[in-house]
Amino acid sequence: MNQDKEKDLVEQEQESQEEQYVSKKAYQEVSSDMHKYKQELKEKEAKLNELLAIQEAKEKEALEEQGRWEELYKQSQEKLTTLQSERDQERNKFIDYHKRNSVLQKLGGFKRDEYNKFVNIENIELREDGSIDEDSIASEIDRIRQNYPELIKSNSPTSLPKDAPMQNEVGKKSFDQMSEVERNNLKRSLLTKPQGY
Repeated sequence: MNQDKEKDLVEQEQESQEEQYVSKKAYQEVSSDMHKYKQELKEKEAKLNELLAIQEAKEKEALEEQGRWEELYKQSQEKLTTLQSERDQERNKFIDYHKRNSVLQKLGGFKRDEYNKFVNIENIELREDGSIDEDSIASEIDRIRQNYPELIKSNSPTSLPKDAPMQNEVGKKSFDQMSEVERNNLKRSLLTKPQGY
């Protein structure tokens, strides 16, 4: 029995050794399958990386496009702000001109245009409807008349009193004091004198 046991043990040992050794053909098949799956895995991984790169590029392009829109938006906002400030400046110039002109019309003007700078347009107020407050014009005119009377144009020419003698009549007698001959000579001189004198 011992021999049988030994024989069984030897057979089992041979079988276990055979099980440990794989045939060359089976090894080559498994090896080629493994290489085939590894190659497919590499190809799929490369394809996945390519798709991820394409998706990332599209996202980046979309972000860049959004960035351009933001940039265009910022540019248009800057342009709008510039236009608004220019419009406000033009509006303020017009209002200042209108204020100054209103004062000058009521005042009668200055002797020279360079004196227009003496009108303080800050003193002229606008009403809610955009018209100029007449009281503020009157107070500005009073201020100018008090501070700069010598610069203001005189509206009426200086006139002599009605009973003042004229240059050509100085030293002459009045019509009532003249003799008849003197009266006739005066009449003739006035009729022959050209108009406008």
